[in-house]
Amino acid sequence: MRMKYKDIGGIRSSKLSLGCMRIADKPLENIERLVNVALEIGINLFDHADIYGGGTCERMYGKLLKASPSLRQKMVLQTKCGIKNGWYDLSYKHIIESVEGSLDRLNSDYIDILLLHRPDTLMRPEEIARAFDELQKSGKVRVFGVSNFSAQQIDYLQSVVNQPLYVNQMQLGPAYCPMIDFGLNVNTSAACDRDGGTLEYCRKKGITIQTYGTMQCSFTDETGYYYSGALTTPHANKKFFALNFMLAGLAQKYGTTPEAVAVAWVLHHPADMQAVIGTTLDKHLMAYKDCCEIPLENYEWYEIYKSAGRTLP
Repeated sequence: MRMKYKDIGGIRSSKLSLGCMRIADKPLENIERLVNVALEIGINLFDHADIYGGGTCERMYGKLLKASPSLRQKMVLQTKCGIKNGWYDLSYKHIIESVEGSLDRLNSDYIDILLLHRPDTLMRPEEIARAFDELQKSGKVRVFGVSNFSAQQIDYLQSVVNQPLYVNQMQLGPAYCPMIDFGLNVNTSAACDRDGGTLEYCRKKGITIQTYGTMQCSFTDETGYYYSGALTTPHANKKFFALNFMLAGLAQKYGTTPEAVAVAWVLHHPADMQAVIGTTLDKHLMAYKDCCEIPLENYEWYEIYKSAGRTLP
């Protein structure tokens, strides 16, 4: 069990992050146990957003930090802003108010990493730049980034804001990887570039792609039922049996779990990504502990990719 780390704007951040979206209804003692297990296996990056649980998820961490202040120095706290009730808002006013609210709920004087949660087509980069300048100068935010932004959207925003954008959080896993599909199908009838080469852009600019949804999938089955959830449920296994079989086989080979293999698949990519894991149970979190130590071969990476039903041109 050996965690790997990388530098995010001067912040030493674990390659595996604990996502905190689903903890709103959990007892505080469960969250404390989950955080302690995360720290024990080397995770120091904790991913929040102002909208998670309507602010309750941040508030739960705030209670934890109030009870154990020493935990703050062991944590890299990341949160996101920009999603409101049914619309997006990246105005100066909303960014500032959102950060102030997150700081209060988290019981912290500063946020290590702030991400803009979704691109807002009505965003005015000058307002974002003003907010970033103020938050940086006041010491309330150390590092900035985005989430679910395309290459052109990042490039446009970066042309105005003064701070480097260090992170772009995107969904990626063996069952869902359009940013990889686009690059592999160039000059074929299956080619469809919907993000402007975000993967390659981030690699070129040194922007860390943080992935979420590693063990998630979504599809419409033969009855018309739309499924979105864990890859390992019986319903999902009907569609992704080959993928689950491949992950299980490699888990047996490397003496680990299918979950760890799936994350190793993400981390094997030379883009030097981080993976956000959204589990709420410490025993499930332990399933990922070996992900940085699995020596996947390149051919195994492609076998996992193809086992989800894809073909190479």
